[in-house]
Amino acid sequence: MEKINHYCITGKNFLFLHDLNIKIIISGAKSKDLSKFPDNWLNDSLGKNISHKNKNYGTLSSHYWLWCNEFNNLQDNDWIGINHYRRFWINARENDINIINLKDNIQRLIPEGDFNVLLPEKIFLENLKLSKLIKKGFRNYIKNPEILFNRKKVSINLHFDLFHGYNLLNDSANLLEKDDYDDFKNYINNNYSFYPLQMFICQKKNILKLYEKLFKWIFECEKFFSKVKLSGYGKERLYDFLAERYFSYYFEKNLKIKTWPYTLIKENLNEI
Repeated sequence: MEKINHYCITGKNFLFLHDLNIKIIISGAKSKDLSKFPDNWLNDSLGKNISHKNKNYGTLSSHYWLWCNEFNNLQDNDWIGINHYRRFWINARENDINIINLKDNIQRLIPEGDFNVLLPEKIFLENLKLSKLIKKGFRNYIKNPEILFNRKKVSINLHFDLFHGYNLLNDSANLLEKDDYDDFKNYINNNYSFYPLQMFICQKKNILKLYEKLFKWIFECEKFFSKVKLSGYGKERLYDFLAERYFSYYFEKNLKIKTWPYTLIKENLNEI
């Protein structure tokens, strides 16, 4: 079995990250006091980077850095695992995972099976609370009252409207190139679940095209929304949320998916 080259994206220096035997990327390093981070951690302000865009791009600044810099040190068939500072790919042999035993439970090798990418389980949108729909979805249910009575009609597009801004995902989809335009529109309007978190384990050769298409689109979105005030949790990291939907779409359209477990570290973490 082949080993996984793990990377963990973090904007904070937590002690438990120091001993995991994976590479750590400081996200948004351009605006950080790097003297507070270990010298051997990677940071997304080196080389070709968009670290200064981190406020609205979130983890995408680290994805971009990987693509433009770290990928030069990897072979096309190398497997790359993306983790976040509280979420890590695990081997599922231990149910009670914490910062003490996490290192021993990280999935280090590619499992057997016919797949091109490992992803977390999908999240299903039909469990959206009616109160949330009524509070935030006025323009949506005026246009289509059926969504009030059939929660299975909560599409990816509708969900984005409610949590990140009305019509922002739809307007963004209009900026895609021809080979994605129709398929992505169909995906966000007729699917009621998606693969979340921008976490994946995949070979470099299959990530390259994804990053190329993704960032070309996201940069066009940034131009289009240049006059939109991106504030508040739902909008501030708009491009990160857009990318999350595109990641899911791209993997479903182009690769064979196998779902795999990850853990969420729930302990209170003290920043160094």
